[in-house]
Amino acid sequence: MNDTINQMGFVAASIFVVTNLMRLTSPQETAATEHAETLIKQKPKTLKKATSPQIGVIQYAPTYSALDPMVSFTSAAVNTTFDPSDDYWGLPRAAGVDEVASHCTACHSLQIVMQQRQTQQGWDYLLNWMVKDQGMAPMPDDTRATILSYLTTNFSVQN
Repeated sequence: MNDTINQMGFVAASIFVVTNLMRLTSPQETAATEHAETLIKQKPKTLKKATSPQIGVIQYAPTYSALDPMVSFTSAAVNTTFDPSDDYWGLPRAAGVDEVASHCTACHSLQIVMQQRQTQQGWDYLLNWMVKDQGMAPMPDDTRATILSYLTTNFSVQN
């Protein structure tokens, strides 16, 4: 019986020590935690600032509203530009749309493309980054030029 009490005491003491050790943090860890908390509080402002060049605010719910039989009775039906029969998810129809749709959707959704606003240099950097660091297959020069032109024309910081 004494062994059981000793074991329980050891477990309780261990939990106490571990809990208190977790509370001890270095100044760098404290600063990092405070910075993370600040970023979390600022996220709505950051998101709003990032989406301000676009029409309105990014709407996540309407994307899924095509599956909702009550969508015609909601405000989402009025505000959404999502068309479930549109293979291009709202990409502007212009030279290069097929190349963008086929190459970009190999790794991510077209919504990722449409929410970006970059200069030509920014798009060029992102294309290089995707090939170099993200494993995207290199494209022929003419295809890359077509995609770069399309992205710069339709999703630049000026639009």
